[in-house]
Amino acid sequence: MNWCVANHPDVFAAHLMKWSCQRCPKVRRSSRNKLCNQIRRVMPDRPRSKWLLLTLLCFAGAMVYTFPFLRYSYYDTMKEALGVSHTQMGLMQAVNGVAATVGYIPGGWLADRYSPRKLLATSLIATGLSGFYFSTFPSYVGGLILYGFWGVSTLILFWAPFIKATRNLGPDSEQGRLFGFLEGGRGVWGFLIGMITLLVFQKMGEGPEGLMWVINISAVVTIAAGLSIWIVFEDPAYDEKPESALKYFRGALKTPQVWIIGLIIFCGYGLFASQSYITPYMTGVMGAVVSYGVLMGILRTYGTQAISAPLSGMIADKLGGPTIVIGTAFLISALCMVLLLMVPAEAHNLLIVSNIMIVLALCVFALRGNFYATFAESQIPVRTMGTAVGVASFIGYLPEGFTYPLIGYWLDSHPGLPGYQITFSYMLATSIVGIVATLLLWRVNRDNRLVARS
Repeated sequence: MNWCVANHPDVFAAHLMKWSCQRCPKVRRSSRNKLCNQIRRVMPDRPRSKWLLLTLLCFAGAMVYTFPFLRYSYYDTMKEALGVSHTQMGLMQAVNGVAATVGYIPGGWLADRYSPRKLLATSLIATGLSGFYFSTFPSYVGGLILYGFWGVSTLILFWAPFIKATRNLGPDSEQGRLFGFLEGGRGVWGFLIGMITLLVFQKMGEGPEGLMWVINISAVVTIAAGLSIWIVFEDPAYDEKPESALKYFRGALKTPQVWIIGLIIFCGYGLFASQSYITPYMTGVMGAVVSYGVLMGILRTYGTQAISAPLSGMIADKLGGPTIVIGTAFLISALCMVLLLMVPAEAHNLLIVSNIMIVLALCVFALRGNFYATFAESQIPVRTMGTAVGVASFIGYLPEGFTYPLIGYWLDSHPGLPGYQITFSYMLATSIVGIVATLLLWRVNRDNRLVARS
């Protein structure tokens, strides 16, 4: 084996490694797999391959959540097409959240045991196929079933392998950049697809028929993303056999940082979910036209994501960790909510509210771009990353199960401005809790570093 490595330097090139191992006459057949595994471990990084895979993950991450969160940009039209109330819209989203929340932990277990290629491709193709049924605008019961299915296809099968695949693309010192560019790249792809579908929506009359075209186009592109993952990604050939799921699960539960990261995600996702209601606030209370609301929704959801997430990730790497960026984002979010509560809901203030919404969205995606970089900062082992992500996500995405029906209830029981004022107050409280959780994580990590040095 040593002779092969010394006399075949070309095996360190990615495209010749497997060929050399299989054909070297000095290596017994039984030793070839072991040799290839050793060579792979000492190979230098291949930036082109890494960034290609990251780009593809960005594309997949943008498309897989198109249907569950279509309401963010097309809330009023979707509500009309499905013939449901605010509360029913919230309950459909809640079914998705409950299904996802229950499945985060088993999803993490799957990510630690099965190929990301198979899990991600299955998720994308199944989600894309379901979009064709969604385009028929099913009944309320059908919508509940569909949102429950998306909880399985887009989160249980997708989320943990998606995060773990990104974590494995680079060392700890690059985690802020990798996850920032992941979130930002999702924003770029989402923005491009969103603008194309918006043009189609406007061309088809800005009604249910236009929304049907938007859904069908998104379904085709989502399936294409799944096929791309299947073709480009490779199954890990020489992974070590994982330990028991129960051992990983117990380890995650005993790690304080996992719980604190879960609370940070809880607050960040609470803001992310709630900010979608700023669009109907502008159209329903302030008098903005529907097209303006859709455009601002796309800019908020995708445009700010493309800018804020990678920039905040690079800043986090420069500062040595993501907690400072996360704490600052929560602080600015709290200030945005104070301003939003103070600005009168009148048409001439529409530009002010739009700017506040954009700043808030920049903060939200700075949070999302750094959530999972905190695992590396907290020294969570890579081998248990899937399970740790599952536990933290179970805690962090609990708002998905209650935020939408709760705000829907507020809007139905307090029509007009009062319902939105309650919503904005809730977002302010969430930001404050996020600040406290971030300070707590910073303190725990600092204490652990001091203990390790002593």
